[in-house]
Amino acid sequence: MAVLPDLRVAGSSQVTPRMRRVTLRGEALRSVGVVAPAAHVRLLFGDPGQEVTLPVAGPSGLSWPTDLPRPYARSMTVRSLDPTRGEMAIDVALHGDSAAGRWACAARAGDPVGVVGPGGGWTPPAGARAILLAGDETALPAIAALHEALPAEMDVHTVVEIADPDDEQPLARPVQWAHRALGGTLTDAVRGCAVTAGVAAWVAGEGHAVKAIREHLRLDRGLARSHCHAIRYWTRGRSHEDSDATFGAARAEAARRGIDLVTTQDVHEMSYELMTGGFTLPVR
Repeated sequence: MAVLPDLRVAGSSQVTPRMRRVTLRGEALRSVGVVAPAAHVRLLFGDPGQEVTLPVAGPSGLSWPTDLPRPYARSMTVRSLDPTRGEMAIDVALHGDSAAGRWACAARAGDPVGVVGPGGGWTPPAGARAILLAGDETALPAIAALHEALPAEMDVHTVVEIADPDDEQPLARPVQWAHRALGGTLTDAVRGCAVTAGVAAWVAGEGHAVKAIREHLRLDRGLARSHCHAIRYWTRGRSHEDSDATFGAARAEAARRGIDLVTTQDVHEMSYELMTGGFTLPVR
């Protein structure tokens, strides 16, 4: 993924009480090509007023200057991209005392920011006749982008867990909201969905919930691996640094076992094993 230089905050606004939108602007964004829905970037930012050190892309990946402080680095979904205007919108979920949340609330026009990417994203597998989208508030930006990108004639069922009704957002398609304040959970809501042959699922959010939903969809509902895309965005009780360490450990353990981790999904599945003890799934 490319390192995009000379980006600045263009503005910020409150989407809901627990979601903050920050718009980035810069000439480098004009050269970004087609971005798949639910694509992500590595957002680089510092404390208020602090300049942002950028890495240098090389043949072996990114390298960082050794004499300058590293910025915070967080994976964020591209909510929208307008190459003509040179703008990218990032929606940041405000949950807990997170570095990204503090940055989003304090961001002001002109603040420096760095971006590595975009990359990733999701398109339904060939032959999918219907789509199930499921996630918590951290997955809302990706779900909103998928709502806008999926074919209008596609049957899409969406389940989102949020804190309370104040955090509901108007999206391009209907949503089944699960409110934690009223006892609702994403896992229970997905278990209550009708999942028939030909459904492709995209699931993202808190790690333990994602793992439970993936296990349910694969083992109880019989979804093939190709039709169940499940990604851990965060894990309750673990810091961002802990999660990054788990991904590193997953790659190391896979190498020890002689397993090739080809895709992001592969890395997430191995990290689930290390995080929770794993579970057996048919490989197909």
